[in-house]
Amino acid sequence: MIEVKRKQGESFDGLFRRFKRRISQSGVDLEVRKRKVREPVPNRNAKRKTKVRGIRVASKIEWMIKSGKATEEDFRQRRKRRR
Repeated sequence: MIEVKRKQGESFDGLFRRFKRRISQSGVDLEVRKRKVREPVPNRNAKRKTKVRGIRVASKIEWMIKSGKATEEDFRQRRKRRR
C-alpha cells in the first residue's frame, strides 16, 4: 500500500501529484489496467456449451443450404470498413 502524507504548507495539487508519481513508479497503475482488460478464462462447461452451440448452428446452416432454403452467400460474413 502506498502511503503519502501531506507536508506542512503543501497544496492538495502538490500532494496529489506526488501520490500519482509514487503510484506510477511502483507499477500499481499498470497492474490495475491489465486486470481491468483481462478476460476471465472460461471454465470447462462454458467451453463445452459454446462448442455445442457452434456445432448446432453449423448443422442448421448446412441443412438450410442442402434443402434450398438458403444459399452459401447468405452466411458469408461481410466485413465493414472502418474509417
